[in-house]
Amino acid sequence: MIRHRLLKVLACSLLCLSVGCSDYQGISPTAYQYAKALYNVTNRRRSEKLDQVSDLIAASQQEGQITEQEVEWLERIIEDARDGDWQTAQKMARRMMSDQVQ
Repeated sequence: MIRHRLLKVLACSLLCLSVGCSDYQGISPTAYQYAKALYNVTNRRRSEKLDQVSDLIAASQQEGQITEQEVEWLERIIEDARDGDWQTAQKMARRMMSDQVQ
């Protein structure tokens, strides 16, 4: 019985690895729009827009349009950009979007 469960877990793990696990699957349409905005901001390195997007994210969270998890992901992108790691921030925003179409 235990061996059967272990085999199932192993098979699921291998399937997940071969297909590719997504970190951001199933985000809300609003969070997707913010990911697009952040991709644009990070692509152009427009640091003056980061606070504006962050404020919009906070307002959307208060209105219940995005989840706390989505806020954490989006704010992480903003933090990386603020720290000057524009490339990582851009990659994270792009990944957030691309994970929705897989």
